[in-house]
Amino acid sequence: MKSKSLALAGTLAITLLTVGQSALAYEIANERQTYTAWSSQRGTTVNIPEQTVYDLCGDWDGCTLRMGMYNWDGTGRTASRDSLFYYNRSSKTWRAEYGDAAGTNNNNATEHVMNVWACYFTDGEYINWFNRGDFDLNFGLLSWNQYNATCKLTIID
Repeated sequence: MKSKSLALAGTLAITLLTVGQSALAYEIANERQTYTAWSSQRGTTVNIPEQTVYDLCGDWDGCTLRMGMYNWDGTGRTASRDSLFYYNRSSKTWRAEYGDAAGTNNNNATEHVMNVWACYFTDGEYINWFNRGDFDLNFGLLSWNQYNATCKLTIID
């Protein structure tokens, strides 16, 4: 069995897998979306539309979440963690590798997909430090009060 990848325009790769005399082609998307919760916005979520999460994480191989907490100590450093993440749009259920977190979207209960120090990827909404709950299909990125930090979340398909 042989495998050969071809990069196209930097955002798409086509892999040809040769099995015997047959070649199977399948698409590997290299798509990503980055969200930032600035330190000046601490306590209030930055909206991440469910459609984005579904597009990047709702297939058989899920996605990678890359969370970075920037400048928490005033030195300009970034502390980071990664996690695999899967989202089922039909049932609204999700599961993250980091911390074995699991939950259901739009169930009126805020559940955190991933929290890394002061940075949270959550299915709830916070406004001025108040948890409004999980009342819609969107997700959010939150910089909380453990550190005065800017949080970045990159969702990678």
